[in-house]
Amino acid sequence: MRDPREPPPPPPPETPWSEEPSEVVHLNDETFKSFLKKKKHVLVMFYAPLFFPCESLNQEFTAAAEYFKDDPKVEFAAVDCTRFTSICKAVDVKGYPTIKYFHYYTKETKNYNGGRLEDDFVNFMKNPTSPVTLTTSEKTDREEWSSYEGAENVVHLMDDSFDALISSGESVLVMFYAPWCGHCKRMKPAYSLAALQMKQENIEGILAAVDATLNPKLSNKFNIVGYPTLKYFNNGKYIADYDRKRSTEDIKSFMQLPPIEDTAMKDEL
Repeated sequence: MRDPREPPPPPPPETPWSEEPSEVVHLNDETFKSFLKKKKHVLVMFYAPLFFPCESLNQEFTAAAEYFKDDPKVEFAAVDCTRFTSICKAVDVKGYPTIKYFHYYTKETKNYNGGRLEDDFVNFMKNPTSPVTLTTSEKTDREEWSSYEGAENVVHLMDDSFDALISSGESVLVMFYAPWCGHCKRMKPAYSLAALQMKQENIEGILAAVDATLNPKLSNKFNIVGYPTLKYFNNGKYIADYDRKRSTEDIKSFMQLPPIEDTAMKDEL
């Protein structure tokens, strides 16, 4: 008879994504180039299991691969950058997950900056050389933001508009997020309400947001590898990461008494 005081057995280890049966081809050092050189259209996800912000992403990617399983011209592949670092370095992967489109390996390569839902991947791969249109997840993200009280007070920034706001000298807290990330979805209402209440209570500063999936330059510049990541800027400079709770009151409290640049320490350095 089992001793009731014994701790329960640990849960079985999760099966790595690369070992799960699917239509996604998991590439390694030996197969990466040879596979891509033979394929007309390949969407490759470069990932690190420990940095997967949302586990649902590989499920969406796998579902899209299943959609194209009978199309010999289209393939979905993945590379674990913690195991095959030379591949990820060669194709300039700076954050996880990074998704790139390949056309016969060297003829055409570009970053995929679209949405992260199955429909987004499918629509892109139906015509990967066409201009990018508003994706399913982008539409959903806009609708989601607009449903929250105070959301109109959150400033949405892009690669080409970020520097203009930061260099204005304002006190700015920036939320880097991904539309498909559950933690981000849960934070958006509190963040939106904080922006409204800051305006009502005359608390100086701006709350801004960046969709990191659509703005890779900013994501790479600030080394965004998890979502949401919040960074505080003042007088045109990055000052510190936001490390408090994600409630409306905590956000307001942070902006009422934000961190300051430690010039003394910089002088010593």
